[in-house]
Amino acid sequence: MVRALFAGFLSLHARCLAAAAGGPADLVLPVPSTARPSGSPLAGVDGLAPACAPLGDWSPELLGRTETPVGHMRPDLRAFGVPAALKPTVAGRRALLLDDTYVSGARAQSAAAALRRAGARSVVIVVAGRVLRPDRSAVHAAFLDRHQRGGDVVELARRIVPDLCCRCVQTGAPTE
Repeated sequence: MVRALFAGFLSLHARCLAAAAGGPADLVLPVPSTARPSGSPLAGVDGLAPACAPLGDWSPELLGRTETPVGHMRPDLRAFGVPAALKPTVAGRRALLLDDTYVSGARAQSAAAALRRAGARSVVIVVAGRVLRPDRSAVHAAFLDRHQRGGDVVELARRIVPDLCCRCVQTGAPTE
């Protein structure tokens, strides 16, 4: 199911992703786990690598955890890293970063920052699922309130970038 979800989205939105990255992706890699020493849960999804192949080289080995913890809802620029020997593989390339679930964005933003520090030209994040907790986060509550009142962020984005797909909304992230 996860493979099908990503494969379907990536094939339908390759143009949107390339536009966001400033060109087609060169590398596709999953966000590493902060709890599992074995790496990213997505790296073990059967068939995901071939599904991503048309978009770039499947490269889960390029990004790993460091000793720095990722706090809950707090991105950390040092939480992930690219091994020194692999930095030339990242330098100047466009990366497509896949994450299974987005709660606060701390893991994905931290991973994107590591790729940028390693010299990636651009990093685009694609997430399979989003968790909203309006009872725990004022930002989540405000987001849901805006959508329930019709203040759709997608429509605002479309006015700014008319060719934007209805599912591809770019947001700024404080990773650098």
